[in-house]
Amino acid sequence: MDIKIVSERYNPLLCRKEIRFIVDHDGATPTFKDVKLKLAAMLNANKDLLIVESIYQETGMQRVRGYAKLYDNEDMLKLVEREHILRKNKIEEEQEQEG
Repeated sequence: MDIKIVSERYNPLLCRKEIRFIVDHDGATPTFKDVKLKLAAMLNANKDLLIVESIYQETGMQRVRGYAKLYDNEDMLKLVEREHILRKNKIEEEQEQEG
């Protein structure tokens, strides 16, 4: 799984970096957890402050496009993000701890 960052811009109003990326992969579509961990490692970022909002499979290709947000602090993350997006990014981590 190779991740290429297409665009990266800082949003000072929301205290976050907005990242659009492409993932080239073999086999099954990568999960949110896999993409989040790899992207956090690439950016040298805290995985708790990184939110992967969307992943879209390109038709007929082994490629995924995605959108992620890296917040400066946890307070702003909780203030801005919608509950279902937080749950989607949190559930995998809780399952990992249980298993």
